Amino acid sequence: MTRVSFVAALAVLAAASAANAQPLDGKWWKNPNVAAELSLTQDQSAEIEKIFVRSRTRLIDLRADLEKKQLDLQVAMDDKTADRASVEKKIESVENARATLQKTRALMLLDMKQVLKPAQWEKLVQKQQERRERMQERRQRMRDDGERPMPPPPRRPN
Repeated sequence: MTRVSFVAALAVLAAASAANAQPLDGKWWKNPNVAAELSLTQDQSAEIEKIFVRSRTRLIDLRADLEKKQLDLQVAMDDKTADRASVEKKIESVENARATLQKTRALMLLDMKQVLKPAQWEKLVQKQQERRERMQERRQRMRDDGERPMPPPPRRPN
């Protein structure tokens, strides 16, 4: 796989994580249908689970840190006496926390990718892209029908 396609694939899966959903909803490596389609071995599934567990605590902490910083920013934005410099620092703090969370998620996905064979990774990325396209089509149909799209599912811990 070329460097460009790797970066694109990583971006697709990172975007899925950014939307607070693991690729293909949840622990895709434990889903029997996905595992079969990818020809995922028990060893691969166990190794991906280890990566997930190892990363999960850090992701939870980073998400909590981001939420706290977002709250601090909101309080500062609501404060009529807040000065621009202090609000700007809080904005920077939120964006740095968000970047750290995204980087950690992306590195977790990279570790998972390295467990898979190239064809398995490509199939996983393809399935995620197909899922995203189906969701977009569904939302568009709902808009066309004058219905409101369903809200996103509640956030699940990684």
